[in-house]
Amino acid sequence: MDTKQFAEFASAVVRQLPRNLDSVAAQRWIKDQGALANVLCKALGPTRTLYLAPAQKISGWVIGFDLEKHLQETKLINRCFSLGDEVVKGWLANPATYPEEYKRKVVFLWKSKWTSDGNADVAFLYWIDGRVLVGRHWLGNRWGGGSPALLASS
Repeated sequence: MDTKQFAEFASAVVRQLPRNLDSVAAQRWIKDQGALANVLCKALGPTRTLYLAPAQKISGWVIGFDLEKHLQETKLINRCFSLGDEVVKGWLANPATYPEEYKRKVVFLWKSKWTSDGNADVAFLYWIDGRVLVGRHWLGNRWGGGSPALLASS
């Protein structure tokens, strides 16, 4: 996005703000730009969603290999995020932008899968001490209801 496009975008966002915006909210957004980012993301519409497989919802857990098979069969794997996606790199660089609703979950990035010595792991993000950290989870383990896949919205 060049400077002119950004100026047009910023102007469009400002025009959409309510005219009766209270000064408390405005001051909070100045101090906590992550809160502003979350409000703007919700206002502009979701571009991503957290997904739980039916087995995760019903029994509370599923084996990773079965979850991977489900994601492949439903073609949801094509909508999964990776560590290389710009939004994920942004969260890692600036944790203030990490969505509040993700902070109590372990969010899986199924397009960041490693296979080494017969072991397969998938990357995940988790929130701790004001930071977004990256971990890996083995596909042979259980994946619970607090372990959604991060998908691009359809």
